Amino acid sequence: MNRKKIAVISGKGGVGKTSLVASLASIAHKDQDINLIILDCDVDAPNLALILPPKSKEDILTQDTFTTKKATFLEEKCVNCKQCYDDHFCEFNALNWDEDNNIPVIDYLACEGCGACKVLCPEDAFEINSVKSGEIIKYETDAGFPLIYGKTKLGSTTSGLLVSEVKRHATNLKEFDDANLILIDGPPGIGCPVIATVSGLDYIVAITEPTPSGLHDMKRAIEMVNQFNIPFGIVINKADLKSASQKQLNKYIDKAGFDILGRINFDLSIPRAMSYAEPVVDYAPESAASQAINKIYARLKLILSKL
Repeated sequence: MNRKKIAVISGKGGVGKTSLVASLASIAHKDQDINLIILDCDVDAPNLALILPPKSKEDILTQDTFTTKKATFLEEKCVNCKQCYDDHFCEFNALNWDEDNNIPVIDYLACEGCGACKVLCPEDAFEINSVKSGEIIKYETDAGFPLIYGKTKLGSTTSGLLVSEVKRHATNLKEFDDANLILIDGPPGIGCPVIATVSGLDYIVAITEPTPSGLHDMKRAIEMVNQFNIPFGIVINKADLKSASQKQLNKYIDKAGFDILGRINFDLSIPRAMSYAEPVVDYAPESAASQAINKIYARLKLILSKL
């Protein structure tokens, strides 16, 4: 199989996205046809590392990223005119005034690095600098394949750029040349991190559940995916959940003619596996959930081979 890049996304969080990715990764690693690299692009809340721990903590590599810009106040240039505060230079309310010292104070978390203060200050008492926005962590998992993930620093606003950095970082790995499957745990929602994740992919797996919010948010995610003209399939988790949305979900999928990769019924093996920080296919390989995920993997592999 030629190299394929796929991501598992969800319109909302908590529908089993990371659990599915971990299990698909475990199955793919045991497949002799597959050389695997895993990315966790849910950079605001990366959890895949909890299920796929490192083989050795000594081999964890961490790289700082600087995709966020923030304003810096240059006190030596300030003439204490208070114009920046009185004329409301900052639309994000990141500029406050220190009455005791008669100087402006920048709220780091509120600052968006837009540069308005730098442009408007007549004394050039502000400058815009790149600051640490997060980290990219890479290691070999205990199972034996590489995992790369990003972790956004609190207050940073460029998680979409961090996702792009994670993907670019993966292409520079020595393992990348031999890899024929790049499997990505994507962020929930439809914002910048998701858009950065799906850009350039060969296939997308959208996982949902038969609840009102699951249906609503999946529709929005599919609308976003369709803007990229990327083929996709749907996985329904907790497929046997007795819900008023069950019929609505099935009707919506049938009417649209979307491809259903598989259905995973409610299975206590999944939360039990999570409590032991293991993929369910390893924790309970004979469980109904594991059998369903194995079928999803088989169908996914067939689809990828035809792309």
